[in-house]
Amino acid sequence: MSGNLWAALAGLVILGAFADWTRRMLQVRIPKNRRPFQLVMGAGVSLGILAFGLGTHGWGSFAAGFAVVGGCIFLGLQLISAQDAREPSVKLGGPILDFSAPDETGSPFQLASLAGRPFLLKFFRGHW
Repeated sequence: MSGNLWAALAGLVILGAFADWTRRMLQVRIPKNRRPFQLVMGAGVSLGILAFGLGTHGWGSFAAGFAVVGGCIFLGLQLISAQDAREPSVKLGGPILDFSAPDETGSPFQLASLAGRPFLLKFFRGHW
């Protein structure tokens, strides 16, 4: 296989992984186990490097460069990502942690005072 064919394969692997990651991100469904994405990106980078080693020209150089640079950026961002895969402590419809805070008049408000009744808890950022 020529370098350009490997470059095309590398570009398609990286582009497909980016597209799948973006789709999941927009649906807020990023998997807890990100290892498969990292392996696919690593494979795409490796294929891009292989393509350069075999010799690319024209569009093949662009595809291999895209695969190497794009895959390395993704892997680098994964390494420094501060995203935490833990479950949120409060879920929709679940119990909420009790707290107290001043209400709109400045009087103390205790969340426990609403126990047993349905309510909508809305936090509002004031105009300051």
